[in-house]
Amino acid sequence: MFLEKDQGAGDKLNRFAEKTSGDFVYQPARICPQIKWLDPNYIRILEGGLANKEFRVETELLPQSAAVYLYDQDQQIGKVAIERSPPGKGIILWDAIVHPLYRQNGLAAIMTWIIFRRLLNEQTSATFRIRMVRSLKTTDNGVQLQNVGMGVIALRLGFSPELNLKELLRWNNVTEIGIIPENQTMPPGLRISLHTDPLILIAFVLNPDTMKPIRGLRTYIEMKRDLSLLHDWASLGLLVVNGNYILRTPRIDHFVNRIALDETEALNFRNKIKGL
Repeated sequence: MFLEKDQGAGDKLNRFAEKTSGDFVYQPARICPQIKWLDPNYIRILEGGLANKEFRVETELLPQSAAVYLYDQDQQIGKVAIERSPPGKGIILWDAIVHPLYRQNGLAAIMTWIIFRRLLNEQTSATFRIRMVRSLKTTDNGVQLQNVGMGVIALRLGFSPELNLKELLRWNNVTEIGIIPENQTMPPGLRISLHTDPLILIAFVLNPDTMKPIRGLRTYIEMKRDLSLLHDWASLGLLVVNGNYILRTPRIDHFVNRIALDETEALNFRNKIKGL
């Protein structure tokens, strides 16, 4: 469920801040629908819109790249592509594709979870990036949101923007803020014009309880009126922007809790991951 449209941004942020306090303990949390491995090459989705659906999984590990492919019988319906740079250490997710008929069911998150785990088990160390920069698309209604799924996955896993949002969103660097209306496939968002590069930021925010994009315009109207709210959402890791993402040291524990299956594996993964 999405947040109710009449809830203010302040209440959402306060609840999320309370939930993120405290020292790390192993507390597993899922970023995708629950799955069951039927054998090394087949999974069954246990919940959500594709519950009880079975898919074939293929993974590919090469010295400078890696990928996971998802098949419904003989039809490839999904792919997540990884660049290994530098080889054996750097893990860069640069593309996630899901067939239109299967979208919004968590398949990109499932594939990301599978390939990140496979690489962590194979490597002795790892850094993580998500490359999302692409040219902005324009429509009759102006700039539209892109890479929504990859942005949601990035924040769920604890990645943060490479861009210095605090610096970019200074009051004297923002020239204009416009609201991008939602449509059937995309949530609402903001078009933020800047004096400095990248000149335009496209942003949307996640519900702190569900980590799904917030529907309804009230939150965006509040941010348009009060620039400090944009900083608040960004500081809590809930603002998705059109830029690259990295896993920094303070968020490694968050990431491990969403990748590891047990405490032993969590400790192993934590020893391998290097923050950027």
